[in-house]
Amino acid sequence: MSQKKRVEDLSRPEKRGPPGPTPLLVIAGLPVSTARPLAATINNDSKSRWRAVATAFSINDNAIYDSAAILELGRLACEFADADRPDPDGTPSPSRIAVAYVRGAGSTQLWDVFGHAVWPVALQHPDWNWPGGKHWRHDIEIVSLVAQSALKAMEAGPAEAMRQRLEAHRAEDVLLLPPRNFHIDQTQRLLERFRDFMSNRIELSDIEQDIHIERFSFERLSEFYKRVGGRGKKFAVDSRKIIFAKSHNGQDGGQHDIKGSAAASAALVQKTLESRFRFGTPLLPAGFQHDVQREGGVHFDGESFDCVTKGTIDMDGDHVNVFPSDVVTGKQSKKK
Repeated sequence: MSQKKRVEDLSRPEKRGPPGPTPLLVIAGLPVSTARPLAATINNDSKSRWRAVATAFSINDNAIYDSAAILELGRLACEFADADRPDPDGTPSPSRIAVAYVRGAGSTQLWDVFGHAVWPVALQHPDWNWPGGKHWRHDIEIVSLVAQSALKAMEAGPAEAMRQRLEAHRAEDVLLLPPRNFHIDQTQRLLERFRDFMSNRIELSDIEQDIHIERFSFERLSEFYKRVGGRGKKFAVDSRKIIFAKSHNGQDGGQHDIKGSAAASAALVQKTLESRFRFGTPLLPAGFQHDVQREGGVHFDGESFDCVTKGTIDMDGDHVNVFPSDVVTGKQSKKK
């Protein structure tokens, strides 16, 4: 009699459940007694498309999070994405990615690895009375109920509204901007607001506050429209009066992979995930960029940009390609 396969030994079709998009739940903050059992429960549910990865965190309820466990969880998420890509029916895989986490001291460290690539879901139990002095995260039955509530929340409300919004691919959508390079004012970049949202310090509407969106006629951006087509589109403009014109032309970079021989680091995992996802939704088409430029064909002359691969670089030319991951390409200034 053949033995029943362990979930980690199942083939992709066997693990996947019903046909269709495969969303991924990344489980953070659970101890060894519940972390992998919960992931196995989700992965063995033949009626659900959701799949899960988890690693064990500390059993100490007052010090749940540590950087090594978070990094391992990020590596598993990247590994899942690499193993399941591309999807045979053309659907990005995972089709969504959420981090379900136990709120506690140090939980904001998660975003040092996952950045703003994922949708954050705080796992909570409102009526837990601490029997035996234990946190609910040690009880597999309660953990399973809390996780199911989180999965249901992903299919409705703010999470679903975010998915629909990002999948609309609006040219002027602030949430699709390269956040390290969009200047809100002299002291703040959009990235800071993204991180505040991930850490539950601000609301979604606060991210967009006072960011200027403007419609540009053909005459105002003639070189851009000649290059990519169209006219009269709306784009975001930062505090330097630089226009972030979303473009699907070129697409010659921006996405990252973790090579098999590479040692995972927080920066590498974050860069990889942020090159593919934004707030849990795949960035499509793969590798789109913003043609960052000034109005009227005025050229850059040593304008500084922050590239996640090259660091701070000075750029020349009529436009600079800035990808959602903040990879920057174009004509680098030779001035010293």
